[in-house]
Amino acid sequence: MKIDFTDKNYLVTGGAGTGVGAGICEAISDCGGTLLLNDLDLAKTEVATRKYPKSHAIVGDISDTKDVKRIFREIKEKYGLVHGLVNNAGIGLHKDAHLVEESEFDNLYKIDVKGVWLMARAFVKQLMEANEVGHIVNISSVHARETTARYAIYASAKAAVEGLTRGMSIELGEFGVRCNAVAPGYVDSEQSRDAVASWTDAPKAWIDDQKNDYQSLRHMITARDCGNAVVFLLSHMANSITGQTLTVDAGFTNLLYANSFIPKT
Repeated sequence: MKIDFTDKNYLVTGGAGTGVGAGICEAISDCGGTLLLNDLDLAKTEVATRKYPKSHAIVGDISDTKDVKRIFREIKEKYGLVHGLVNNAGIGLHKDAHLVEESEFDNLYKIDVKGVWLMARAFVKQLMEANEVGHIVNISSVHARETTARYAIYASAKAAVEGLTRGMSIELGEFGVRCNAVAPGYVDSEQSRDAVASWTDAPKAWIDDQKNDYQSLRHMITARDCGNAVVFLLSHMANSITGQTLTVDAGFTNLLYANSFIPKT
């Protein structure tokens, strides 16, 4: 069965970058959906919209209550109902928990958790007012369940996103609104490569090890892989799926030991 998003609007936060958000936008666009592409920078967002045939720039801060209200008001006036929300916007933090400043903690949670909730709340309210059904996909991370040193605060924020996803799925079920999450592993992108380069002097070797030694599937995960998972969860094909997190990690979190430790037969 073909997934057809024609005549439907999909709001993707943090969609102007080159990472997971770009793959989500591409996948939705390829299904015929109208993209409401949100980010903070107008010029950057407008450049991103040129990649997709039915795309509109929606600039605003998802962590600011007044801005979130303005975003949905603007969308209603110009484009109508939002049928699907993808909470992709987020920031990272690579620092030992005991060294993190309170301002860093607050900023991470403001965007990665509060922003997700504010957007989901506004999205649901506009559905209720219109007596319509729509669906939410939140972008989590493998760090929500399996993490490493210097990621404690980030991991806790993504765990909160998954908890929010489960809780809202229960509360919204009676209205037919589904709420799920996608948890990517290491996704190859310009942003990811820059991040790797910030903690190792040999980023290429680190990425090669990730692919060949720490994943069951020995290929790089792409942003489009994540986008395809999001489209599935937004579509009628996931009609009975809610409160779930779909992990897109090429088998990374399944491995007890690295591939190099597997006895050769």
